[in-house]
Order: sequence, then structure tokens, then C-alpha cells
Amino acid sequence: METIGIKTTELLATMGINNGLLMAKMEEVLQNMMCQRCQRNLNEQDKQEEPKQPYKLIQSILALHYQTDLTLIVGFDWSGLVTDMVVMDNGSLVVCLPRQDRLLICKIDGSQVDSIDVDEPWYVTVINSSTVAVIEYHTYCIEMYDIKSKRKIKSISPNREQLCSNITTLNNKLIVSDNDRLLVIDHHTGETEQIIQTSCYPERLHGSGGILFYCDRKGTNLHWYRYSDDRHHTLTLPSPPQGMTTLEDGSLYVRCTDEAVHVSHDGRQYITVRKTAFDELNPPSISYNSKERKIVTISI
Repeated sequence: METIGIKTTELLATMGINNGLLMAKMEEVLQNMMCQRCQRNLNEQDKQEEPKQPYKLIQSILALHYQTDLTLIVGFDWSGLVTDMVVMDNGSLVVCLPRQDRLLICKIDGSQVDSIDVDEPWYVTVINSSTVAVIEYHTYCIEMYDIKSKRKIKSISPNREQLCSNITTLNNKLIVSDNDRLLVIDHHTGETEQIIQTSCYPERLHGSGGILFYCDRKGTNLHWYRYSDDRHHTLTLPSPPQGMTTLEDGSLYVRCTDEAVHVSHDGRQYITVRKTAFDELNPPSISYNSKERKIVTISI
């Protein structure tokens, strides 16, 4: 072995290469081999994953699956007013009950009921699997709650001109409406990172796939801001939008005052959906659950 080591050293010296340089070269070769292998794996994975085909605009894309009576939980009178609702990744509902000063937490079937004390929660959006952000009606603050521990995590007070009329989440940022503008807020720092000017007071906010959807306070226009081209686009609907949610292909299901419409994923066209028992609910809140492939709504 000593002889082999001496001969190897002599050979490297003859070639003008030292041991350190040899090790560096070997590491470079191994790194390149690993990168090429990773690239092959990624290419094979891309081939295996088929792109999601956009839904065709059709007369009916939804059918009523089941209904759950929540009146025993939220009440029968005005105190049971529901202003907003979201569906968490585990299938739980988080419901705003401002007249009862609480967030209702339950399963879709009305079981496993729990609640968090919150002063007049009016709008809610999902941040992650266990955290929601809430706008309280009487304040200018955004409150963040952990629905598992039922504790307040943080309060954010963005510099805005009036009460927010809605809140949504996009690209791991909070977006709230303001006077003719949208505020993009980092929920970690509480800082307003971007201000997006709009031509109207934006309401019914909904974020998905790099697009912010919103509508006028008055009128039938559906607007959206696309980050990729930094432009606002408009589509006129048959009646004022009341609630919207994105399906898994990027198309939009919108409940308007008089009908439901299915808007194409590029936002350029829509079709009125044939009325079903679901559409007769005229929901104030609507949310799509991608895992269950179901739209959940609460109607009063």
C-alpha cells in the first residue's frame, strides 16, 4: 500500500496535479452527476403529471350533495347573522358570527362544535392549515387566530383610510380593500408591501393563481388584477356579484344577485348556470374545498 501511495503521488506530480486539486475535481464531477440525475428525475416527474384541463363552460357544473341545519348552533334570529365563512384544509368550517362576538368552528356536518371569542368578526380568510385572519367590524385591525389553540397570535393595524370591506390571501400575503385601492400586507411583519390602485371601491375579494378578483360596491362588473401583466381587467355580469370561489382549473364560480355564472379561467367569458337547489340558496358566503372537490356555502 505504501508503494502504491508513493507511485500515485509520483504520477500526480508528473501530471502537475496535487491531492487538493484532485479532490476538488472529483467533487465537481460528482456534483455534476448529481445535478444531471436530479434533472432527469424532474423531467420524468413532469411527464408523469398531466396538466389540469380547464372545465368547459356548461349549463350545470354543480349538484346539491347534502344540507346541514346549523340553526341549533347559530340560532334562529338576527343574532345568528353569518357574514363570512372559510373551509380549512381539514374540512372544518370557520364561520363569522358578529352578533354573537365569536368565530364558530365545526365540521361541515355540524359536529365537533367549538368557538373563539372575537369582537364582531366580519370577514375571515385562511393563512395556513391552523391560522385564520379576521377583520373585526368596529376596528381597523386585522386579528390572527390559531383555531387549534383558540389563541390570538397577532394584531395588524395597516394604515388605511376606512374600514376594510373584505380580506383574502394570495401568494402568502394578506390583501385587504381600502378606498379605491388594495393593500398587500406581509402577515409576518405587518408591513404594507404594495398598494394596488383600483377604479372603484373593491369588494368581495378573492385571490387565486396570481390573480386578485374583486367587484364594485355598486354595479355588475367583475374585476381582476393579474400580477403577471400588472393590469386590471373587467367583465360585466348580468347582476351584481355576491360571492365567488375558484375551482381547481382556475375558473370562477360566481353567485350573483339573480343567478349563478361560471367564468372561464382566463376571465374573458362566462355562461349562466342552470338553477339547481344549490343555486336557490343565494349564499352570502361560498368556498371551494379542493381536497373534497366540493363547494361549501352557508345561507341564512
